[in-house]
Amino acid sequence: MAFKDVLSLCGRVGLIVAAFAFVAGIVAGPLLERVWSSRVTVTQNNDTALPVAPKIPADSQAGKPG
Repeated sequence: MAFKDVLSLCGRVGLIVAAFAFVAGIVAGPLLERVWSSRVTVTQNNDTALPVAPKIPADSQAGKPG
């Protein structure tokens, strides 16, 4: 085989491999996303303390009619 023919064959094989990898990536992307996606969510920890909710005093008038 001439050098030109070998170069042409390598180019064809390279294009076939690249096309296969491209199609495989498109097909496998959504499938692997489901497998690799984490069901656990992580939230950011706040450095500042949350404000304390005000305490509502027990209503002493609740039992009395009036």
